[in-house]
Amino acid sequence: MVKVLLLYTTVYCTLIQPLWSSLTVSTCKEGVRGLCIPKDYQKYDLPSPYQTTFVTIGVNLKDIPKISDLDFSITIDTYFNVRWTDERLLTQINESQPIVRTMYEYEDEEGADGGLTAVNLNVLPHLWIPDIEILDLMSFETHKVLSRLEGVWIDRSGGILYGMASKITFICQMNFNAFPVDIQVCHFRVGSFNYPTQKITFLNEGIPEADDIKSVLDYGVDFNPLPRSKSSYMALGMNYSATGFEVVLTRKMSFYIITYYLPSGLFVVVSWISFLVNPEVVPGRMTMLVTLFLVLINIHNTIQTNSPKAEGFTAIKTWIIACIAFVFGALLEYSVILLLLKLEKIRSSYGSLKGLFNYPYVRSNQDSLKGVYEIINHNSYSILLVTPFKA
Repeated sequence: MVKVLLLYTTVYCTLIQPLWSSLTVSTCKEGVRGLCIPKDYQKYDLPSPYQTTFVTIGVNLKDIPKISDLDFSITIDTYFNVRWTDERLLTQINESQPIVRTMYEYEDEEGADGGLTAVNLNVLPHLWIPDIEILDLMSFETHKVLSRLEGVWIDRSGGILYGMASKITFICQMNFNAFPVDIQVCHFRVGSFNYPTQKITFLNEGIPEADDIKSVLDYGVDFNPLPRSKSSYMALGMNYSATGFEVVLTRKMSFYIITYYLPSGLFVVVSWISFLVNPEVVPGRMTMLVTLFLVLINIHNTIQTNSPKAEGFTAIKTWIIACIAFVFGALLEYSVILLLLKLEKIRSSYGSLKGLFNYPYVRSNQDSLKGVYEIINHNSYSILLVTPFKA
């Protein structure tokens, strides 16, 4: 009996147990070409519960179709890619399977080739996926033709790449006090919604290229690495990791110079030319100044309608108000000239009246004369009519 037990134990340890173990390892809940999920796999657990999980974010920019000054937002068309490693997964990649050579190739620590191979998208609901949050997000849309444009790739070391063609709109904190010579600095940041830095740390795959932008925008766009101060943020008393890039928007000035600055400046110069017009030509000079004044008011209203919201006066609004002030000053100066001319005529009329009382007859009869005096304006001349009579 003892011999039988010893024989059974030997056979079990040498043959049955290794075979059973291999069957257990290769038996999965879900089988996908190139990927196998073990029975004890928990998609709600981090890939490395006791170590930091590194998640790499890649933004392969295709275009920036819109930058809105009204709602302080930037819209980008991009391939949004998320890559992480889950060593719990069993990969079944062999040389007979097609290996996809893409920009996401990398070499592992042992120097082996880390090419990617595509797997069925239906595996996603059974995998652990990073709980990604895009800070200051307005909308996130995945493009769709016959189906959603997204895919999953794996490599031999358990690395997973999840990519999608998407349109992302995020908020940029803009300040338009210097409009239209303003420069806006925006930050596109991606982090975890639940896990702090000790659990998940985000890495950046690269910085987008400004040459990829095809749309005609009101800004020149430059991309810089995310500043160190923006690579983390505090929430719920915990420190969260973030990655992304910095977007620098420099407004193009040519449109505003040609449309607003140059015409308004020329109008001011024309108002100064009116000083050379004879002040006696009231209709011509007054019509020109009033017309210039009203045109500048109309330009100001257009700027008020089309300019973005600012806390105070913008640079262009300050300019146009200064132009209106110059033209109004020319109009006011001409009004003062007309007033001085009028007073000069009244003085001349008063001098004629004073000279009339210097005649001998009038001087000798001043006590006995009672007169009626009228000043009649005729062709800019004052005529004094005196009708004397005795009491």
